[in-house]
Amino acid sequence: MEMDIEQLLTERTELVDSALPSLLLEIKPPELAAAVAYAISSKGKRIRPALVTLCCEAVGGRKSDATFAAASIELIHSSSLVLDDVIDKSEKRRGRDTIHKMWGTDMALLTVQILAALSLKIASRDPRLIHAIADSLFCMGEGEAMELVDFARDKQSYLDLAFRKTGSLFGSAAEVGCLVGGGDESQIENMSKFGKHIGIAFQIRDDVLDCISKEDDLGKPVKKDLFMGRPSIVVLDALRSGITLEKMMKCNNGELMHLVADSLDHAKEAAQEQLEMAKSHIGSLYDSPAKRWLIELGEYIINRTK
Repeated sequence: MEMDIEQLLTERTELVDSALPSLLLEIKPPELAAAVAYAISSKGKRIRPALVTLCCEAVGGRKSDATFAAASIELIHSSSLVLDDVIDKSEKRRGRDTIHKMWGTDMALLTVQILAALSLKIASRDPRLIHAIADSLFCMGEGEAMELVDFARDKQSYLDLAFRKTGSLFGSAAEVGCLVGGGDESQIENMSKFGKHIGIAFQIRDDVLDCISKEDDLGKPVKKDLFMGRPSIVVLDALRSGITLEKMMKCNNGELMHLVADSLDHAKEAAQEQLEMAKSHIGSLYDSPAKRWLIELGEYIINRTK
């Protein structure tokens, strides 16, 4: 391949970002417009919109056909991050102050509403997309609530949570990409499952990074799951093996990595399992650069460092 995965993500980021600024022109008052613009400008890897475009291409479409759908998915993702930060009372996201810290909680919640509304407005260009996006919004709300009530107590309930919290939007991203690319029913179903499983793998990798990263590298607080009592596949496995929360919380990052080394290995194996399940759902697709990039994207997800 001429590009590596980082270059591909950069290329797809530029494609999607070109569709976003025009959305801000009619938002009132200016304070809300500024908060929404700030949320949109907080760029991550744009993995979800890249997934939309690749799934479109994998069934014979063009990436340009999927730009509006990719923008819609990215706006849902942005809204979820703002809401996460409000619920978690986080002050940093990707190395920057969070919206609720800068504009207050009320404006942050209104930003969530506007981002979701803009997403649906864009998606309405092809009404078939609305159902997939609404499904992911519903599941993500359930996932947030599950975390608050300490829903996940074992691996299976954790995987259910990880699907709702993260896998659902990846599944919707793959589904809408396949829809606008002209995929048939079987392709749409399989692509959605591919997205679901790499999304769960993404969440598992997040749990690993929460234990092994430095805050400067991750751009947000580390050991957040541990200190907030949030479900993490690493922490759940460590508890199962007899390591107490108190002991984990007393560790610095280096000590924690050593203490839960077996549980980190368990999480990495679980992420690999999810990737293999994902790949099984696109095995019947005809070989193409887009299909190879989808597999590469899955590998990238389970090995990323931030």
